[in-house]
Amino acid sequence: MPQTPQLSDAQLAQFQSQGVVKIDGLLCPQGVADARHAVLRRLEALGLWGDGKWRLDHVERPRWPATGLKPARDIGHRHPEVEALIDEPAVRAAVERLSGGGPFDHKVYPRPQILASLPNAQPWTLPTGWDVDAPRLASGNSPGLQLFAFLECTEPGGGGTVVVAGSHRLLNCGRHFKVKEINAALRAQPFFHQLFEGHSNLAGPTELPAGRVDDAPLKVVELTGQPGDVWLMDLRVLHAAAPNGSETPRLMITHRFIQTALMGEIGEAFGWS
Repeated sequence: MPQTPQLSDAQLAQFQSQGVVKIDGLLCPQGVADARHAVLRRLEALGLWGDGKWRLDHVERPRWPATGLKPARDIGHRHPEVEALIDEPAVRAAVERLSGGGPFDHKVYPRPQILASLPNAQPWTLPTGWDVDAPRLASGNSPGLQLFAFLECTEPGGGGTVVVAGSHRLLNCGRHFKVKEINAALRAQPFFHQLFEGHSNLAGPTELPAGRVDDAPLKVVELTGQPGDVWLMDLRVLHAAAPNGSETPRLMITHRFIQTALMGEIGEAFGWS
């Protein structure tokens, strides 16, 4: 059995300051190959894959924000091969190291989701649909982590999720913030107002916006990588789906790890009865 890699001091420091960190080759290659095969099998049935290559000539290119695929319908999320990836020892070790340990709730997010999009933009542009998936907690604790992993190579401009590194350090001020309240509060800051409105000065995916709010340096980061690479992100980080300006589909998976011990406070912040 391969050894479980340890996070370096630099990676731990990066996660603390930026709220997101990349771990190259974290996933077992055979596990990635099995998960990729399970997904491509469904895409082959749709006529999008065959004989070891993409077959997109007969498909009308969607226009962003349309993605050309609805993963839940076209691929499905119930694939044992995909679910096995988030249970790999190396993944669990990294998640527990960055979150402070489990156990993790399985009711809200019982299994990983597949992220897929066909080529849908030329040229690539910065998206405007920024959001967070979890509230701010009055305790100041992070609600959890989100994993992003690659089944196919995703290069800059290729549809990888974009995140605002450092944004997890904002609005931790001893009170709950619901998701809509977070966006409203951030919008009051010039950096985020320009980002939300799509007015950021941007030449392309190689030149992404950066700024500062209070003592928090901020930078938009595009999640790119090779099959088996993993990004782990604090759930407080602002992020957005992005257009796919490449010539091949994007295939990724994502999963959220939420500590069971925080579910009560998260429910209170969301206003769940």
